Amino acid sequence: MRDAVELEWAGIPTVCIVHQEMNGSARAIARISGHESYEFLSVDYPHIPTAIWAPDEIQQIAEAITPHVRELLLKQLPDC
Repeated sequence: MRDAVELEWAGIPTVCIVHQEMNGSARAIARISGHESYEFLSVDYPHIPTAIWAPDEIQQIAEAITPHVRELLLKQLPDC
């Protein structure tokens, strides 16, 4: 989360992805960094929190979250 906050401060749109077990910590970092309403994505079980995943598991997670990552990034674009 802290990396995402730093990139946001630099003007680079980001999407933070954390494991469900880290949601509380991610929300706390966002809050103390002044980004209380920062939206992030969570990966949940059966995927383990340490992110030591097999290639097929990584592919499964990527396919599941890609539309959500795209949606969050597009929400950050200025209205044209």
